[in-house]
Amino acid sequence: MTVAMISSYLSILIFVACVEDPEINPFGECGGPQKVNATGLNLFYEPYNNNQYANETDTVRVENFGIYLRIDSEPLADASYPTSSFPGKAYALSCAPNLDFQNITSISITLLAPYGGKAAGTNITSLVTTHEDVKLSDLREFKHSMGQYKLTVNLIPENNSQLKTRTVLKLKNGTDKIIESTSPVLLTN
Repeated sequence: MTVAMISSYLSILIFVACVEDPEINPFGECGGPQKVNATGLNLFYEPYNNNQYANETDTVRVENFGIYLRIDSEPLADASYPTSSFPGKAYALSCAPNLDFQNITSISITLLAPYGGKAAGTNITSLVTTHEDVKLSDLREFKHSMGQYKLTVNLIPENNSQLKTRTVLKLKNGTDKIIESTSPVLLTN
């Protein structure tokens, strides 16, 4: 009897400590999207080796090259969101982030140096696709997002070239978040 009561009490404590979002069903499906504002962005280059992404001093075969765009976010303040008496935040381990960005207008990418037959200053947004085969220039809905996109640049690089870009995240309040980035040296043969 005592063991059953202790087990029940511990189960309740663990259940309450691990579920913070009331829309999450801990026994199956994940909850609805969380409303967030974008606060910045980062570009990361594959391959990912030894716990770090490739950088501009690395040399990478083009077939191993990949680009990830990650949008940083902060949750919108919501007074109706219940708080737990336990410290910290807990998330269901089986649920990927489900974010509804409220303040993004668009994302654009411009070349800072020649690449794939295009001149510096060329806007290549229409030549970049996401992992869902959506052109970056057509991406206007930022709902149900994980906040990270695998990008493909539909240009063929020259041997020993680097992709040098300026990526602009345009926000609805008229401000821009801008990053300049240089890929690893790409080997095509």
